[in-house]
Amino acid sequence: MKYLPVIGRVLFIVPMLMFGFGHLSDAQMMVDNGMVPSFLPMPLVIVYLTGILLIGCAGAIAVGYRTKQAALVLAAFLAATAFLVWAPMLSTAGPEMEQVVFTNFMKDLGLTGAALLLAHFGAGPMSMDNKAPVS
Repeated sequence: MKYLPVIGRVLFIVPMLMFGFGHLSDAQMMVDNGMVPSFLPMPLVIVYLTGILLIGCAGAIAVGYRTKQAALVLAAFLAATAFLVWAPMLSTAGPEMEQVVFTNFMKDLGLTGAALLLAHFGAGPMSMDNKAPVS
């Protein structure tokens, strides 16, 4: 049982790393496909910054460093993505894209919940947050 929190943290950060590196490698595609809300300035810069944010928070959670803070940042980002990117697309997606958009909306809601749990309970054992002080 003592390994479950670290396994959970690793499983949680794998998609965050993939999303982050996706932001960095396909930034223009994300802008072109309307994945940045139109009211935000400099969409390409925002995609790059959110990619760095995803990778940075995932790294912190992986090693259990300031896990609660990193998880709160991810929860805010994921909730914003669900409601500012995917929810508006639900009403405009054609029948061929409706399931993809809905799936992404639900994925981000579920990941928001996981991030909130991490923010509340922390990294658990085997983390830098719970490292015993050196005497």
